[in-house]
Amino acid sequence: MIPQSKDFILDVELWPQENNNIRTTMIEAFRNFSENENFNILDFVNNSYIILIRIRCSKKQYEKILNYRDVRTVDLPPRYSLDYSLLETSISEIPNPDSLKKDAPSIAVLDSGISTNHPLLRTSIGDTRSYNEDGNSNDETGHGTAVSGIALYGDIEDSIKSKKFIPYFYILSGKVLEDKQSMSETFLENKIEKAVKEFYGEYNCKIFNFSIAFIDKPYQGGKVSSLTLTLDNLSHELGVLFIISAGNLSLNDIRSKLDAKRKYPNYLLENSNILEPANSINSLTVGSYTKYDMGKVAKSYPKDPTYKPLAPVNSISPFSRIGFGIGGGIKPELIAHGGNLSIDLRSKNLNKNELGVISLNSKFVGNNVFSEDIGTSFSAPYITHLAGRILSNSKGYSITFIKALLIASADSSLVKIHNITDKNDLVKMKGYGKVDEDFLFKSGEESVILFSSDKIQNNKNHFYEIPIPESFFDGKKRKRQITVSLSYNSSARNTRISYRASRISFRFVKSTSLEEVTKMFNKATTADEYENIKEYSSNRNISSKLRSKGTNQSSTWQFQQPKKSRDKFFVIVTRNDFPWGDKVGKEEEEYSLVISIQDKEAIEPKLYTQIKEKLDQKIKTSQIKN
Repeated sequence: MIPQSKDFILDVELWPQENNNIRTTMIEAFRNFSENENFNILDFVNNSYIILIRIRCSKKQYEKILNYRDVRTVDLPPRYSLDYSLLETSISEIPNPDSLKKDAPSIAVLDSGISTNHPLLRTSIGDTRSYNEDGNSNDETGHGTAVSGIALYGDIEDSIKSKKFIPYFYILSGKVLEDKQSMSETFLENKIEKAVKEFYGEYNCKIFNFSIAFIDKPYQGGKVSSLTLTLDNLSHELGVLFIISAGNLSLNDIRSKLDAKRKYPNYLLENSNILEPANSINSLTVGSYTKYDMGKVAKSYPKDPTYKPLAPVNSISPFSRIGFGIGGGIKPELIAHGGNLSIDLRSKNLNKNELGVISLNSKFVGNNVFSEDIGTSFSAPYITHLAGRILSNSKGYSITFIKALLIASADSSLVKIHNITDKNDLVKMKGYGKVDEDFLFKSGEESVILFSSDKIQNNKNHFYEIPIPESFFDGKKRKRQITVSLSYNSSARNTRISYRASRISFRFVKSTSLEEVTKMFNKATTADEYENIKEYSSNRNISSKLRSKGTNQSSTWQFQQPKKSRDKFFVIVTRNDFPWGDKVGKEEEEYSLVISIQDKEAIEPKLYTQIKEKLDQKIKTSQIKN
């Protein structure tokens, strides 16, 4: 429905054209049309995959625009969701954060700005820039400061308790949101592209937090938003990572579901789809789980049974939006602490006090340097923090490796969702699960991570034999597992049946020899033939068909008491692009493969030592043959 005001802003999409000359002619023709009809062009996005023009027009002009030959779609500009009802908390002593080295990496937060004089931020801010018309980079809403605090320090509650605030990287702040919910005359797509290219070019920044969602654009099938398309193609072009919040159900949404007798968590399966641009296939999308179940009011009246949490501890947050994404891909891939809600059973009021995430207060006075809020806006930067810590260990790590390592470290069993039994519904809600931070950063004999970053051509296979020691299959019944994760970036187009151009996936197979596996896969020259190859599926948590619908893929195999066999395990990575992908994909697309082997319940685990010995022996044998 168009606004009733005298004039209003619209986003007009023209039919995309690969040829630059045709695009230029089309845009120039539309300019002439605007002059003849006397409406204003405010901004435009022009590239090989999308042509968007933001205009200001009247109702009469709008009707003429609808009938213009080259117009593909006409839509109102999206609104942006900010969950930032910050609640102050105070501390009597503010510790001085550790100093960063000059060569520490940088991550960027694209949001509402940042409070540069906050005592826990000021020494770790690398740069602040505004991409709005007014040029003001200050954080007037507090959202960007709260997001930046979590991105920088991770679990701030733990930092307060330990009195240690340890930064691992610099924060770059790009202000792309307006201070008020007014309609900008500049496309957010252009702001984002400019910010990303500047921070990437000047600081080699490769990780960008994006806790922004279009509150009126839940994904309901069909094509994705222009911003989603922009993020995906920037990721593919530059090799950068966007970490995006899944979006939230509003309190009104939740009330209406409860009033309609819908129960948590089942109501999340009804019209609670992720908000754009969380649909971005090359990004990591983050949902929310709960950490607490007793809010402020319940603490004040502990004997009153009226105050109930909507969700139990370590379950999906009652506001967290769910997948799947475009093409049935797994979204969100990860979940992190984002808060809970309680309900007053008499008044039906919902409350979030003391059920949320602690972060930094942009409007601090004296000791009021901390704030609390709920939302996936504050779960996403926790994953950004983990990604930044991985990068701080080695700047040489590729973005695809960081993505693959994060999803390989996720454990769906760490989050319990009651009353939902369908496996696909569980994956919709929590993706691959919650990242096990201990596994991610602490090494030991019981866990081993193997990884490879490589490039692959279309219609090619890469073969990996997993060096599993015999002891992994010995002994009594115990939990042991192998997790395989793969990540890559693909170019994308909104005008094709298949949104992503490149199709890279993996198979986990059991066979007697590498020669046998090679022969089987090299005979499969088409996508259909490849799909018919059977994967080892015993005690597998996510099927190859489901995980391969996205660019971030992972499955885990459990081995409780495996039978001894001379067979070996292999991972085969295959690229088989869609026919139209040749024109926009790269000749060699980069991917990263991570294989995690765990035997935590072994009496005397020596997994790391034994795998290292097997690999060392293979290297020696190879040298002798050469």
